[in-house]
Amino acid sequence: MKSKIIDGFRCAQPILHLLVMTTKNDNRMGWIRNLERPNEGGNGQSIRVYEHELLSECEILGLLDYENSKILCSLYTLNKSKDGLYFYLLKIAYPECSDDHVANYIKNATKKGYYFKGNIVGELMVLFSIFFRCRFYLNTTTCGELSSTGIKTKTIHEFTRIQCEPVIHPPIFSSEARNFAVGLKEFIDKVKNLPSEYHQQFILAGYHYLLALREVGINQEMVFIRLVSAIEALSKSFELDPTDDPLKGKDFDNVVESLNCKLNKEEKDALKNIFETRKSEKKYTKFIENYSKGYIKGSNHKAKHCKIKKGNLSKILKTIYNARSNYLHSGEPMYLSMAVRNEYKWDIDPSLGMIADNRKIPASQKLPYAYWFEGLVRHCLVNFLEEKTKSGMPVSRAD
Repeated sequence: MKSKIIDGFRCAQPILHLLVMTTKNDNRMGWIRNLERPNEGGNGQSIRVYEHELLSECEILGLLDYENSKILCSLYTLNKSKDGLYFYLLKIAYPECSDDHVANYIKNATKKGYYFKGNIVGELMVLFSIFFRCRFYLNTTTCGELSSTGIKTKTIHEFTRIQCEPVIHPPIFSSEARNFAVGLKEFIDKVKNLPSEYHQQFILAGYHYLLALREVGINQEMVFIRLVSAIEALSKSFELDPTDDPLKGKDFDNVVESLNCKLNKEEKDALKNIFETRKSEKKYTKFIENYSKGYIKGSNHKAKHCKIKKGNLSKILKTIYNARSNYLHSGEPMYLSMAVRNEYKWDIDPSLGMIADNRKIPASQKLPYAYWFEGLVRHCLVNFLEEKTKSGMPVSRAD
């Protein structure tokens, strides 16, 4: 029976070694657990190498050699394709899984265990995107070698992308100061040192960030939606001050009972969800305000009305959050800043409102440029990582 269960699990997960579990309730990212697996079985343990072909609009030179070549990545095309993409080869060494390991993996899984549907290659693409501030796509995956006793297999992955003008979102299309050999290894080390309780939140936040970048040129409204989701994913454990959360430290059921509210369980749950939703918006705002230090810099600008100042940050964040909520819950379109060529230094366009059909839209509903908010979200992710690891290593590439 045990053998049948394991065989069935392997059929459902043909690349099971992508989802390794070294110890019970080890909720660190899969690529970290995978690096430690080869040391468990001794020198006789079999290793399989997968080659993942990644695509990006940016030219990134250099070579990433991590943990004695267990993770390797570099550019392997000298010029862009006709679609405007550079090709990269990411090689990852995976240990073969024994039957006992598979059985333990099934046994130790919990409802709150770590999970990321993109597997290890997806995790690394997320980390690459955060560090380099550009987008990556998974094109193909190959494994094995063609020989008289074996074959080489290749999987082609589908993705959606539209070639667009860099003026829409200039930072993610620039190849300046990007190199696999400069700073990336230290950044990955920092992620590796992140306390395990933050791994699920950080990878989900990074995943939404990567998806936001992929929406550039396709759906600008979805860029904002994904970026807000990135902050919400990472701010779940963010502690609010009593001034922002008057019910902090109080048991919800006791609060309801003290008000003599005769509510059944379903009504209590509905009321609790309302409070949690309100708290989610507060956490989103306070999290960004806390981790955005250093992003908004005061200086002289010719078009001062097109720059966002620190004093206006809270107002802008609320505008973005409300626009996201109205879009999702009532289908209301967002009032987006219009792209203007050669004005990348602007944070928001200079318009004072607009009239569309029979609707008058006030300037207070106008959103900043997507690249401004995207840069802010990335800045918060990096600062969060820096605070939680506190190792003092640099984590930002030169912008």
